Amino acid sequence: MSEGGSWLHVRAAGMDLVLSTLDLREVVAMVPISPLPGRPPGIQGVVVYQGEFLPVLAWEDLPGCPLSKVPPMAMAVLRPRLAIPLERMIGMIDLSTGAHQEADENDLTVTWTGGRVRMGALDLRVLDPDRLIALLRRFRGER
Repeated sequence: MSEGGSWLHVRAAGMDLVLSTLDLREVVAMVPISPLPGRPPGIQGVVVYQGEFLPVLAWEDLPGCPLSKVPPMAMAVLRPRLAIPLERMIGMIDLSTGAHQEADENDLTVTWTGGRVRMGALDLRVLDPDRLIALLRRFRGER
């Protein structure tokens, strides 16, 4: 994961996160999610995206995610073909090399994040799509 470059600052699952623009296909308006029978852990359901079914992340299944009462207003579509519900988009930020810090090993989100970034008083978690997909695959294997 590259430390520098452009990042999208978002609010999701009650947390401030940053997503690398290199990992994003696009951000789209939230659409109704079709639930899946026997829903796999980590997947809330699917949406139709560009004529295909796209799985939508279930934040509540991820370790360390607080339960948010704010409904998502948009979805970040990641390159690994996964939609991430977003409560709101805050803006673009440029991170300099060295702004990235390792996650605290006691932080439960370490299984799906790639560390943290300090921006003023804000502590932003770095969403790591590779770790997130690996966690979702582990969930599927534990089923």
